[in-house]
Amino acid sequence: MKPGDGIDGAIFSPEERLILYCLRHNAAAANGAADAGARDLASAAGVALDRIDWERVRLVAGSHGVLPLVYRHLKSIDGLAPEALTAMRAQFYGNALTNLNGARELARIVSLLDAQGIDAIALKGPVLALQLWGDVALRQFNDLDLLVRPATAARTAEVLIEAGYWPLTFDRNHPDVSIARTCEDEFVRPDSPWTIDLHWQLNLDYFAYGPAAADVWERAISITLDGTAMKTLAPDQLVPFLAVHATKHGWITLAWVCDFAAALRACADSELPAIAAAARRSGCWRMLLLAIALAAALIDAPIPPLFLDAIRGDTVIASLVAGIERRLFASVGMRARLYSEWAVPLRTIDGGRARVRYVANRMLTPNTDDFDFVALPPKLYPLYYVTRPLRLAWQQSRRLFVDVPVQPLKRLGAPR
Repeated sequence: MKPGDGIDGAIFSPEERLILYCLRHNAAAANGAADAGARDLASAAGVALDRIDWERVRLVAGSHGVLPLVYRHLKSIDGLAPEALTAMRAQFYGNALTNLNGARELARIVSLLDAQGIDAIALKGPVLALQLWGDVALRQFNDLDLLVRPATAARTAEVLIEAGYWPLTFDRNHPDVSIARTCEDEFVRPDSPWTIDLHWQLNLDYFAYGPAAADVWERAISITLDGTAMKTLAPDQLVPFLAVHATKHGWITLAWVCDFAAALRACADSELPAIAAAARRSGCWRMLLLAIALAAALIDAPIPPLFLDAIRGDTVIASLVAGIERRLFASVGMRARLYSEWAVPLRTIDGGRARVRYVANRMLTPNTDDFDFVALPPKLYPLYYVTRPLRLAWQQSRRLFVDVPVQPLKRLGAPR
């Protein structure tokens, strides 16, 4: 597999090639190496700019969470008609204002937790934007993720409830039951656009790959957001975390590819052997290789020599990259078919028994969607092992064959 083959292939439209080109050159633009002009942009991307559907560029880039990065590059191009970017410019600044609001809200929540002596790690969202891109305006996000220790999850839920957030499924009368059922819950507030995604584990048991909890807490670093110091993942923990998270969901957005490439670039060469060794131990080696290969194929990120032979010698990685490329732009504004969410993670798991356990546990293990679908008292919890397969069959059977519209945010529920 030659990195970058896909951008010149017939599978991508001119608008899609333009987006990929902008993402490839974003790092150079950030370092001051701007392109000479629109003619060079058109030539290098293999597109005729006068035939570009700029509204399509805006919609696709926004759907993939990379509009800020695409716009940042396009606005630096000499000779590009300003009116072509009018709608994109408005969306960029609207996203920037929204992100600043989200950063302030995250800082407020972390301060409330700190006042109660609750340790928290901020994941993704504005912290990741600042950590990887140096600017909270350069990512798109719609929720605020926090990781706490399982022992403090119930106290954290109470702090969020006092702050006006309502849990989706967390039962404050039976906190131990709620914590044992899953690894996270969503907290929403009627007067706020933000959802707090509270985690007390990084992943559900059926996909417990990547960084170990002890390493995450021990190696967490401090970052200052909106004047508030908070913890986040260290670079060597962030790289496998991003690879596992995106693989679990089937690598359906370009934003995940860009984030991973930036996180890997932020790691020192001396850290890579330890990252590789930890990935092998924790079962996410192929997930890490897939992330590196995708970043190379789509945005021309360099493959560190340490991983090059392993990627070249893995036919599963080549097949997955080709499949993800084919589906990447096929579902703008839609939820991808089940292939992405099931087959991609399944094929990265090593060993037949591990794959069988993954399928069985994912089919049967209840999560917050099941608790929201039907609320059962704690004594009837075992019935979820019956209702979950029925819910999946009813709600997701269409996605075996077609893409379906993206679902809106989950409904608000009464405080629990």
